[in-house]
Amino acid sequence: MVQDVKPKRSLKVLQRRDLLYKVAQEEIKSYIISNQLKPGDAVPPETELAQQFNISRNSVREAVKSLETLGILEARPGSGLFVRNFSFDPILSNLGYGIMFDLKQVADVLEVRSVIECGMAERVLRAVVPEQLDRLRAVLARMRQLAERGEYSAEDDRLFHQVLNERLDNTLVSKVLDIFWVVFYQAKQRAAIPEPADPMETYERHAEIVEALEQDDVQGFQVAMARHHQGIRRRLKRAQELESQGGSGPERSP
Repeated sequence: MVQDVKPKRSLKVLQRRDLLYKVAQEEIKSYIISNQLKPGDAVPPETELAQQFNISRNSVREAVKSLETLGILEARPGSGLFVRNFSFDPILSNLGYGIMFDLKQVADVLEVRSVIECGMAERVLRAVVPEQLDRLRAVLARMRQLAERGEYSAEDDRLFHQVLNERLDNTLVSKVLDIFWVVFYQAKQRAAIPEPADPMETYERHAEIVEALEQDDVQGFQVAMARHHQGIRRRLKRAQELESQGGSGPERSP
């Protein structure tokens, strides 16, 4: 018995002359979807794509490179182009750098982080183990030592949240949460985002989170996390005010 083979959707000649590589990107994605290609399936080589699209090889190459960056295509030397196994990693890895020049977008990322961290409270408490608590207490101890000298460590703050969420068994959530730090670090390179006005207060907000974990208190955890995020919001708000005034230079958030 001969099986019916569904004919593949063909590529079409591209008509637009502006940003042809972007048009080529969309056409290649449509080709993959329409033909229901799976990871590992071959895509026509660059030479054939250029001929089908009636555009230059350089435009096709630029489109292919962009799709590689997005994790959609994989170029195998000597073999050709193939559909790649889907992963959020390339998108998430580039997200922080794509929005690093806008403090409003940094604030938006913080809002997403706040919703996730408060919303995952029950999951975090259910998953926490003694060894994890010991590591959180060790980070807290360093934060307190620095706070007593009037200092704050963003690296310890980031590590605290990484340890806090490491047992969620959801790598996507962990990566989305960590994007905030990438965005925040990049934003600090160009904007006068102030350090916490009172490092001891920042330490105490984190200590309240650990205390809620120890007591298995979901509501207390959510309240402590929300209070912690309020402090970061104040810092971003002050940075936006300074930016609107044309100000610069390090300072402490009020």
